Amino acid sequence: MWPHRYPLLPKEPYERALVRFWAKFAEGKGIAFWMFAQTTGEEQAKAKKDGLEMLKTLEEHGNLGNNTFFGGEEIGIVDLAFGSLIYWLQVIEQIVGVQIFEANIFPCLYKWFNNFKDVPMIKNNVPDQNQLYLHFKKYRDRQMEATSV
Repeated sequence: MWPHRYPLLPKEPYERALVRFWAKFAEGKGIAFWMFAQTTGEEQAKAKKDGLEMLKTLEEHGNLGNNTFFGGEEIGIVDLAFGSLIYWLQVIEQIVGVQIFEANIFPCLYKWFNNFKDVPMIKNNVPDQNQLYLHFKKYRDRQMEATSV
């Protein structure tokens, strides 16, 4: 069975609890990126600040160190949670015209993301960046139009 070969959660209870914490952290704090994309003005500035704080926390406390991935040398649930956020964040940055995820500010995360997106299973299964851009641009334009009425 694949769970024994590619486990998403560690076997050790403490490590498993940490993984669950970071996955929940991604879920809870990742909303800042969606708010950043769907708002303007002060709301957008606050969402940007919240998103930067999330990335800073992850950079400083995510225990990447010399590891290729959050769980060491194999992709786990934390990598999947944050990897999907970063893919969307890159699209959001293009649409909004503001870069948040910068290599010089988040070197460990940037290195991790390059490792993550180069894994063949990931590379071959994520949507094309241009398709994501077109899809989300249409969505954002509708959102902005609805809020301006």
